[in-house]
Amino acid sequence: AASIPCSIVVFFFGILTAYKAIKTTITDPADSHLQKKKQGANFTDEEKAEEEARYCHHCESNVNNNAVHCNICHKCIEGYDHHCKWLNNCIGKKNYQLFFDTLVSLNLFLVSQSAVLIGIIVAFFVGWDDGQTSSTEQRAIDWFGANQPNVVIGLNLGFLTIDLISEWLILQLLFFHLSLRKKGMTTYQFIVKDNEKKRMESRKQMDTKRRRADHMKREIEEGNIFGRMALTVGGWKGCGCIDPIRREMREEDRAAKLAASKAASRRSEMEHVKHDDSDNDTKDGITVNPIRLNGYNGDNGVHANMGKNGTRNAADTVASDASSISHQ
Repeated sequence: AASIPCSIVVFFFGILTAYKAIKTTITDPADSHLQKKKQGANFTDEEKAEEEARYCHHCESNVNNNAVHCNICHKCIEGYDHHCKWLNNCIGKKNYQLFFDTLVSLNLFLVSQSAVLIGIIVAFFVGWDDGQTSSTEQRAIDWFGANQPNVVIGLNLGFLTIDLISEWLILQLLFFHLSLRKKGMTTYQFIVKDNEKKRMESRKQMDTKRRRADHMKREIEEGNIFGRMALTVGGWKGCGCIDPIRREMREEDRAAKLAASKAASRRSEMEHVKHDDSDNDTKDGITVNPIRLNGYNGDNGVHANMGKNGTRNAADTVASDASSISHQ
């Protein structure tokens, strides 16, 4: 009774996956400037006027700043993410959402198919304890009249294994792209950042090795056995807490971060002072500080600290106050 609805669900997600994959493949992710040029329009002057355009010597055209030239597709891809060999197309800004939808629908297809296969396998063994033949086992016996139920269930187990392995791999890819979307990054940007991190770690390891050699040479010249032991043991994995080299580098990192924090604080204070100065009122070339003119009420244009019998207009008030400041 449940076979028809289960088949409908599996086929629905399968067709949806195929549709999304085909749409991802046939969508051209090329840069918009290249597509305009391909259509025969000459946008050279317009492109040069755009601040966000840069020139690609391979495509011989201006492209958007977020475009990357793909050596496989031989064109610049706007919002380049990666080149998918499975879909035989680049993934960029124009087809990334289709690619993501393909991953989601493929996961749903594999999950639904795995659930159906697990149900079939469980139903096959129902009644074995009582020595009875289940309806699923009976259908396996009658399958093509082969009377080989164990072969049928073995095939289902094989398909289930393939589905579970595929689901595990695709699910990792889906979670990876979910994390990238959360960070607002592309796969290309992630790879570039990861490679930069690896280069920095490599340079750090080389610097640590060089420092250790220099320190060891000095300790040998001074005959310091304990210093040599600390340098030797500290270089072992898991013994970084007693390593004088790494301790020295950590102190340098803390000092650099503190210096950067102080520099940022000074820049912030300068920006704040600059912003306060820009808020000062200026009249006749004289900068009037509103803090010192605390008696001037700019809302109604009169002086708030006037005597009981005296009145002055706004221009006289500002001029006299400015004159008093200029004489201070």
